[in-house]
Order: sequence, then C-alpha cells, then structure tokens
Amino acid sequence: MMINRRLFLGGTASLAALAALAALAACGSSRSGSNSAVDLAASDINPQDRSALQKGGELRIPISSMIPNYNPQHIDGNVADNGSILQYFVGVQNWIYAEDASFTARTEFCLDYNAEEKDGKTVVTMHLNPKAKWNSGEPIQVADYQGVWKACNGSDPAFTEMVASTDGWSSIESITQGADQFEMITTFKSTFPDWSNILSGFIVPAALTKDAEAFKSWTDGSVTDHWTGPFIVTAADSTGQFLTLERNPGWWGEEALLDKVTLKVIETNQLGTAFANNEIDVANSIIDASTYQQCQKRADAVIRQAYGTQWRHYTMNGSSGVLADQKLRQALVKGIDRLTVAQADLQGLPVPASQLLLGNHMFMPQQKGYQDNSGDLTFNKDQAIKELEELGWVLPEGKEFREKDGQTLSIKYLRLPDTATSATEGKILQANMKEIGVEIVMDDTNSDDFFPERVTPGKFEIVTYAWIGTPYPLANIGQLFGKDSASNRSHVWSEALEDLISKIAVEPDPDKRIELANQADKEIWNLAAIIPIYSRADYNAVPKTLANFGSFGLSTVGYENIGYTAQ
Repeated sequence: MMINRRLFLGGTASLAALAALAALAACGSSRSGSNSAVDLAASDINPQDRSALQKGGELRIPISSMIPNYNPQHIDGNVADNGSILQYFVGVQNWIYAEDASFTARTEFCLDYNAEEKDGKTVVTMHLNPKAKWNSGEPIQVADYQGVWKACNGSDPAFTEMVASTDGWSSIESITQGADQFEMITTFKSTFPDWSNILSGFIVPAALTKDAEAFKSWTDGSVTDHWTGPFIVTAADSTGQFLTLERNPGWWGEEALLDKVTLKVIETNQLGTAFANNEIDVANSIIDASTYQQCQKRADAVIRQAYGTQWRHYTMNGSSGVLADQKLRQALVKGIDRLTVAQADLQGLPVPASQLLLGNHMFMPQQKGYQDNSGDLTFNKDQAIKELEELGWVLPEGKEFREKDGQTLSIKYLRLPDTATSATEGKILQANMKEIGVEIVMDDTNSDDFFPERVTPGKFEIVTYAWIGTPYPLANIGQLFGKDSASNRSHVWSEALEDLISKIAVEPDPDKRIELANQADKEIWNLAAIIPIYSRADYNAVPKTLANFGSFGLSTVGYENIGYTAQ
C-alpha cells in the first residue's frame, strides 16, 4: 500500500435538502433518524478464481478529474484517482493484502523477502523478479528504489516541496545492491515496524528521480515508459477527459482477463445517472442517498459495501491571520456540530451517521486502537461563546458578528458550490458559526483548481475534503501532521507532536505504538486545526457479474484477475 492519499468527493443532495439541513444546524444538532448499527464486511468484491471467469470485456471506471501528475510520489500525483485506481493497473505492486491487512509477496514483482532486526535496525532483503520490466523495456531494479529513496527522504531541498511525503523514506539509512541488481537490501536507521508500507511499490524509474525537473515532468499520460503491470495506457485524452488501458503485451504475468479498461472523468453529481444509463460500469465510493438510489435502477446492478478507509474533515489554515491563534481555533471547533454535518452528508444511506462519527485522526472506528480523543472539543455552543469573549472577540450591540480591535471575526470557507458535500459542510458551518457570532464567507472555486491552485499552496482559510487511509495508519502521521510535510495543509505542528511521531516510527511493540498514537492524536485534537467529521462506509455499484472488484476495505488483488462471470 502507498501513503495516505487525498481525495475530493461530492454528492447530489438537493438545494431544498441543503436549506433544511442548514435550518437544523442553526437550531442546534439534529438527532433524528435511525441509530441502529449496521454490520459491515471487511471487504466485498465477489472473489473468484480467474479460471472461473470469462476472458474479454471492458470495465469503465469514473475518475473525478484528469490526473495532474502521474508520478505517485509527487504531491500532485498523490491523488486517489492515481494512487487508488490507476496505479493498481499500471504500477509496481509488491504485496497482495488480505482483509486484515496481512500481506504476501506479489511474485510478479517481488519473488520473496526477509525482514530481521540487526544491531537495533530493521534490515529487509527483497529479491525482485528479474522478469519485471518498465514499459520502456528497462528492468525494475535496485537503482529505481534508490532513486525514489534519495528524492523522497528529505535530504535534497530541490525535491522537498514536491514530494508527497518523506514518511518512511527518511527513516532509511541505505538501500544497497546485494548479489545482483535484483537483490535489494534496505537498512533502516533503527527499528521500523512499518517497513512493508514504504517498500510496497508505487515507485518510478530512476530516470524520473535523476533531478527535480524530471521528478515533476510526468504530466502527460500518453508517456507510458514509466509504467508497468498487466495493462498499458493506449490513450490519454485531456480534451475528451478519459484514459484507455489495454492488455500490456510486455506483461510477464498471467494475461489480464479484461480486454480494455476506460477511466472516464465523470462529475460527482452525475455518477448515479451515468451508472444507471450504462455509461460506466462502476459507481465507486457512493457517498449520498441519491446516487445510491439511482444506481439501483440499473437492471444488472449490485451495490457492494464494506468498511471504508475514507474520512472527511475540516482543515483550518493556521499559517496566518486569525486562525494562527490556537485558542481561537479551539473555540471554533466547539461551535461545530459534527454530528449534524455527518447526518446531512450521509442521510438516506444504510449505515447511520452516529456509527461513523469520528473521534480519531488515525484509526477508523472498526480498527484496533480506536478511541474517541476529542475530549472537550465537542459541540458546545455556550462554551465556544465564552471562550471567544475571553479572547476579546466581543459582539457589539446590534451587530451579527464579533469584533476585536476594529476587526470583524470573518473567515473564508473554500467551497465547491456544485459538490453537495462541500456545499453542505459549508452551509452548516456557516449556520453554526453565526450562532456564536462568527462570519463565514463562501470562497468558491472549481474542482480543477481545488487542490493544485488552492489547497496545496495554502490559499484557503477553512476547507473540507477527505483522506484515504491505508493498512498502516501509524506510518503516515508525519505526512498529515508533521512540521515539514508538504501534505500538512493546516501548517500547524508542535514539538510535543514531533517527538511522538518520531517515537511511533521506531517503537516495535504494537500495543505501545497504539498507546503512543493515541497520545499523538490527543495532541492533534488540542492543536485544533484538522477536525475529523466522520468515516465513510464504502459503497460501490457494479454489475452483478463483475468479480474481484468492488469494496476492497484494506484488501487488494492482482488487477489482471478482474473479470466477468458467465452469468
């Protein structure tokens, strides 16, 4: 698995529904609706041996936008459409994960491995498959891993602002060649329990890491030399907004069952309609009742559902302005009714919002180690008002919003107005904040500019989007919350948190790691910059005959084994 990946997703709630939800928010939290827990599977993919499946057919998968950079280690390539979809068709994949996140070697890329502790250091020896090649014809070898390590370990300032994360890579002392170019010996600086995460794949050829210009250069999907795997990109049409994948003639493993895969840009609010009208074969990560219901109209449809790894959150940019004040951020958090937000986003879906409300930045509710660490940073309007007044933000008579030293307490919310989740979360935030005397001004943008032009460069004050986690939540703490990570969108950190991050990275005892992680989570809550709202159940609509694909949870498959049953 790769590092955590950002993900923007939307929905299709009606304007009338949004207005009603905003009214509820203005009156305080809504507690209506069913609270009956729903049992969810760890994964739901219709697993079948490839011998039982037909050869041929097409799979049409929606993506939210064309991928801005195809290098998965580049910050602009660290998007769900790349890391969670495309890379599994055309990227290096060293492990196959089971439902419980245990793994075995994917021998098409890694023949075998051995991990051991030597002199207080984790040392991993991997035998790369000599048959494995990039589409250029060059072998996948130790030098490729060395190049990614050097680019992503934080030692070269030319790369620092571009890499998605230094997590794991910065903990490696050396990557050396053993008996030949296919025997790779990775030595970590100390014990490193999450070694398999960083060595899972998602690498690029050495040609892309030779310098910073090369590292950021892969913006054209028609350049296929840097990919590998059972499929190859045969068309990348920015005008038509699609990628076409076909069987890779250079693939050395079992031939892909599917003839063709199409990744097509579909607006989120059109997902259900496109699936129902047979324009696509997958409605992935359904997040609203309208889409859920629309997908059921297709005659051959089944909705597969399992525990998910997405979590939705508010992020405050603490780099400047009023939001640089931690105590102010804490007061604002107490004014946000997260349950009403969750109920609004998830209304009409099978799993109740109360079951998915999130009180932890690392663990999902179904994972070992989960505990609600929100403490007193829960919805408490009266306390929020009290703390704002103590900070000198007073409400002048006859005014709607608080002032201090002649300045109105006004904050911009970065909104995608045509995306229901973003619009809903902004609407409820605006209503919640008005109740405590804080003005929220809508700052509208579009999906193409959302990450590259606004979120990534920090040109926002408050924003909501989602992250996708991995089987290794403790391997990614520094990515989201670390001082020097380009993926820390809040720009907020603390020495206490940095200390805990460093301890978690090297602690070998699993129970102790969980204890340290929850200490870190309490500190993240205290910083009050990244506020979890809820985790998502994973709903995927697919044809009933589709096998080895759907709601994966923490599991993975070799994508050459995706196919259709006879009926």
